[in-house]
Amino acid sequence: MAQCSCFLLLITLIHLISLISARDFLDAGSYLSIVDSSHVLHSPSGTFSCGFYSISPNASTFSIWFSKSSSRTIVWSMNALRPVENRSSTMVKLSKDGRMELLENDQTVWTNNVNDPAATHVRAQLLDTGNLIVKGKGDTIPLWQSFDSPTDTLLPTQKFSATTKLVSSNRKLQAGNGNYSFRFDDQYLLSLFYQQKDMSIIYWPDPTSDIWKKNRKQFNRTITGSLDSSGHFLASDRTTFTAADFGPRITRRLTLDRDGNLRLYSLRKEDGNWSVTWMSFYQLCNVQGLCGRNGICVYTPVPACACAPGFEFVDPSEWSKGCKSKVKISRDPQKVKFARLPHTDFYGNDMSAHTFVSLDECQKICLEDYKCVGFAYWEGAGGCYPKDVLYAGKTLRHSGGDGTGTMFIKINKGVQENDSLIPQSQPFGPKYGIDLFLAEVLFIVLGWFILRRERRELRGLWPAEAGYEIINNHFRRRMIHMLKVNLQLADTEEDWINDFIDPKLKGQFNKLQAKTMMKLAISCLEEDRAERPTMEDVAQMLISSD
Repeated sequence: MAQCSCFLLLITLIHLISLISARDFLDAGSYLSIVDSSHVLHSPSGTFSCGFYSISPNASTFSIWFSKSSSRTIVWSMNALRPVENRSSTMVKLSKDGRMELLENDQTVWTNNVNDPAATHVRAQLLDTGNLIVKGKGDTIPLWQSFDSPTDTLLPTQKFSATTKLVSSNRKLQAGNGNYSFRFDDQYLLSLFYQQKDMSIIYWPDPTSDIWKKNRKQFNRTITGSLDSSGHFLASDRTTFTAADFGPRITRRLTLDRDGNLRLYSLRKEDGNWSVTWMSFYQLCNVQGLCGRNGICVYTPVPACACAPGFEFVDPSEWSKGCKSKVKISRDPQKVKFARLPHTDFYGNDMSAHTFVSLDECQKICLEDYKCVGFAYWEGAGGCYPKDVLYAGKTLRHSGGDGTGTMFIKINKGVQENDSLIPQSQPFGPKYGIDLFLAEVLFIVLGWFILRRERRELRGLWPAEAGYEIINNHFRRRMIHMLKVNLQLADTEEDWINDFIDPKLKGQFNKLQAKTMMKLAISCLEEDRAERPTMEDVAQMLISSD
């Protein structure tokens, strides 16, 4: 009998220890210490955990993370901009009035600014949504919640308001301290911003498009947005997108990554890794400021940064810091020249705009103003755009036409120039040649698909020719409309994609890649030839979804 009692006591103690080490609540008057690894809160299902997360041997943040991802994926940090030292005096404390504080050496590093003397039985809890809340007994609305102050990640059911913003992480992976943000602009349109000390530039949606092309709605009375658990995002300005694996019971997150690309991720249960199911940019070089000031984004064929002749990286280990001139550029027009960068452009920062001027005239305009650091020139229209700052540089190799124009950067005479020093995107290798072949095959497959659906006979035509003819006629009239609706409407089921995929795959394929191929098929059939992608644009999109 005594042995049985001892056994029951042992089981009870083990259970109590497990309860202590895996907390569900933090009660008023309690704290979570940085030196005790058991001081962690868990959501009821175990999907999320929160506690101190070490970002270096000597510093930590108090963060929330996914518990079931293979590597700890942070979704929120209390003190992302002000890490604390790993000392015994560092803790998160909850008071009876609902005040939550992060303390370091008895000094307040962060507080939720709550002070409610009427609150009773206050406690903090981490919900299965990933939301850390502080509430009193009987409260229907939390006194405070982490969902109101996101860092770089938005979770399903988390509301996006007029004051909400996501800020990318920096080089040290500190969320909320990078150069990019996702928020509503002054017209109440959800936008991606590239920000520096002296500038803030919108780069998504395309700033060169009008409001109708963007399919957005300005100045709404309600300013909100949210991501649902099925992978559908919808905002008050009509911003909408859908995960390639749209559907229930999938763990998701929307993150503004360090490179300025907004990506929707899904957690793979089989290995705990993340898959990208939607992204704002398939061509990463279109992200504003990716290579910093004076930097040029090139495809090698993957995106990389380069400097113009006479320039070098500010920090070779951190391309986003941009490039600097190796020597100070002279203000004397007689001592400078222009480095010619074909098919290159630096978006924005135009000092002025001129049309129907010669290259010599454009060069003279820039030479006469010492503030001008270079100019973009388009032949044909004679477009001349002097610039005082060089940001968002990118270069693409084009097979013909105007391409992206030509950039001329002011450098000192005597600086060596040769083709090997001029940044340019490289031809795509064998792997991406295969991808281009697959794009061609897509048209053939679509041709066969419609042939079978419509039971039409096009005698004397090779299947590819039949495919192109059918796509050009029938597909343009009816199928393009159907595909555009399916691709653009966020509440659409993804079953339609399966109709275009070999059933032998039994659904085992990358839906993001399949969706990308569909988008390519549609874009290649735009009425306006200028809107159609080049084959290298096609390859770049395929690379991005690889």
